[in-house]
Amino acid sequence: MTVAFARLARWFFAGAAVCAVVLVVLLPVLEGTARTATAIAVGVLGANLLIQGVVWTTLQRRWFGRPAVLRRTARRGTPALARIAGVTSTTSSIGNEAIPVLDLDVNGRLVRRRVRVPFHHAADVRIGRMLPVRLDPEGSPVIVVEWDAVR
Repeated sequence: MTVAFARLARWFFAGAAVCAVVLVVLLPVLEGTARTATAIAVGVLGANLLIQGVVWTTLQRRWFGRPAVLRRTARRGTPALARIAGVTSTTSSIGNEAIPVLDLDVNGRLVRRRVRVPFHHAADVRIGRMLPVRLDPEGSPVIVVEWDAVR
C-alpha cells in the first residue's frame, strides 16, 4: 500500500496554511515597503507550497488510489492471488523502492496497476509469479499487494 505521496501532500498543504497565517498576522503590523515585500515573499512561498500539495495529491490518486480506499482494502479487502502477466519498468521510485507498472491477472481479469515494490522483494517481480493481493470489498479498482505474505 502506498500513501507516501498523500503524506507528502499534507506537509505541503500545512506549509501553505502556515504562510496564510503569517500573512494574516504580519500584514496588519507592517507598513510600506516591508509590508509589500513580506506579502510578495510569503505569498509566493505559500502559492508554491499549495501547488506542490495539489500535484502530490493528484499523483497519489492517479497512480495508487485514494488513501482511504487503500487503507480500507488493506484492512477489509477480499484476499486473492494475482499472477504477474507483465512488468513495465518506470523511472519512478520512492527511496530505494521501485514503482513499476504491473499487469496482474486477478481471477481471470487483467488489470494494470502501479505498485510500490519493497527493495527486498524486487526479485519477486517477474512474469508468472503469484502475488497475494487484497481487492476492495466495495468494488473499486484498487488492489493492494500483501508483500508481507510473499514467500
